Amino acid sequence: MIYLELIKTFFIIGMFSFGGGLANMELIRSRVVADHSWLTNTEFTDIISISEMTPGPLGINIASFVGTRTAGIPGTLAATLAYVAPAMVIVLIMARVYYKYRNLDAVKGVLNGLHPAVAAMVLAAAVKIVGNAWWGGIEQAAPANTDGIAVVLALIFLVLLQKKKLGPVQSILLSGVSGAVCYYFIGV
Repeated sequence: MIYLELIKTFFIIGMFSFGGGLANMELIRSRVVADHSWLTNTEFTDIISISEMTPGPLGINIASFVGTRTAGIPGTLAATLAYVAPAMVIVLIMARVYYKYRNLDAVKGVLNGLHPAVAAMVLAAAVKIVGNAWWGGIEQAAPANTDGIAVVLALIFLVLLQKKKLGPVQSILLSGVSGAVCYYFIGV
């Protein structure tokens, strides 16, 4: 039954989604694209883009989209609640433990030790997204397969985000308009 599969899948994703949606994109992608074929790699990249434009955390937005696509509104509720449930319980427990022991050197050491792992997860997700946006998949990476418009737009918005402190909403809107204009007039 699809509802049980959605609940099981998104509960597991929720259990192991440490660091937020961006840090866990590969985990989410592996489950919804590779394991279940609920989305293609291209659709997954599109959903990440849409999720970044809409309110709410990335993982919840993806769970909601996949639930809707596979089983309608009941699927949305099943996937979203299954994704959120483990985090809610874990956060309640961790908050209590953190506030009680936050000043211990061991706790500070554990938290500092987690930073590199989270950075690596974000970097791995970024590599996958860049591969999908620039080449249609990292395994297709080659100069002949490069989407030059995507590369130029990505670099322009990287500079705008870093140097001009352009906000995420402005970046997304401006990037969408720029992409529409460039792909319409220049094409691929």
